[in-house]
Amino acid sequence: MLSKIDRNLLSFAVSLYIPGFFINLGWGIVSPILPIYAESFGVPYALVAMVTTANALGRLAFDIPLGAICDRVGRRPLSVGGPLLVTLFALLSGIAQNFYELLFYRAMTGCAMSMWMIARQALIADSIDRSIRGRILSTFQGVNMIGSAAGPAVGGIIAEIWGMRAPFFFYAASTFVSLIACLLLVRETSQKNRSTAENRRTGLRQVLGFLTFPILAAAFTNFANHIRFSARGVLVPLYGHDILGMSSGEIGLVLSISTLANVLMVVPGGYVVDKFGRKAALVPAFVLTGLVFALFPFATDFVSVASVSFMLGVASGIGGGATMTVAADLSPENQRGFFLGFWQTVGDLGSAVGPVALGIIADLQGLITPFYATAILMLFTAAITQLFVKETLEK
Repeated sequence: MLSKIDRNLLSFAVSLYIPGFFINLGWGIVSPILPIYAESFGVPYALVAMVTTANALGRLAFDIPLGAICDRVGRRPLSVGGPLLVTLFALLSGIAQNFYELLFYRAMTGCAMSMWMIARQALIADSIDRSIRGRILSTFQGVNMIGSAAGPAVGGIIAEIWGMRAPFFFYAASTFVSLIACLLLVRETSQKNRSTAENRRTGLRQVLGFLTFPILAAAFTNFANHIRFSARGVLVPLYGHDILGMSSGEIGLVLSISTLANVLMVVPGGYVVDKFGRKAALVPAFVLTGLVFALFPFATDFVSVASVSFMLGVASGIGGGATMTVAADLSPENQRGFFLGFWQTVGDLGSAVGPVALGIIADLQGLITPFYATAILMLFTAAITQLFVKETLEK
């Protein structure tokens, strides 16, 4: 028999896991075709990468304001509003008539995703004890990854059957299911802090208070972590399509294999984060992902690309939900949404800068060099994490 606490924890987990699965399933459905869809408008690699960057810029512009709103109006309004807007802009992306129209819709999708991402992490930080946050956040990430793992393979097949626009309509349908789940399951967890002049002054002091070296060092790991994910999402499809001539279905399957490998590491990764510390998971994850990125240029067919992608999923999965756990550990209770907005801003800056920088490198040096550049960044981040990031697990 489950105790009352166990039942409450299970109910809370389900209220986030179900919406998280479907919103990430939709995200995964468009991931294998998004760079190729953008390329179909006749633009160079740097602009192709801007489709990914636009989404990050949309989040970047609204992360801190949405964090403040999350503190003032609560978590539930944002957790419902986010999937609603993602559904709308997914539909509009599917009927875009030119590249810049698509770019705008992707930026607005980023804003909507920011609403959901900040709200969900604030819900977890409000409700879950520090001693088990690593496992809860890793499991949450794993559920999201299952949706992301299923999505690319499905999206690639949909694109081959119905064309490049069709996956966006399936994306909208999947996110609509997430919206219904949020409406039915998500409950408010915060004490709403209404907007006043005093709260705005407190928010300004809080921003300045964030700018300490230990927090900036921790935030850098989040910055690099987002570059890691965006690099996989941009480089692997373009490398598979343009260098190896792989089909959309094959590219989707490769991304699904990588994500599935990440899911397999959810339980061990979460255990490491809670048992041995956040850094004990982060440092090996960055070292190993750096080494794996350096292997991609040696992959010459579907099987070898899939194998390296599997290794990338295992390597990054070791970190589990470590960066999310660090953010929850560091967030002050009275300004949790605001802090998480700041944290998300740093990560989204990585998602915005990373694809464009890698796209420019690809235009100048070809599609091989960006893999090595990413590898160097991952190894550098491992060193920064080991030397300067303070452990937030209370022994």
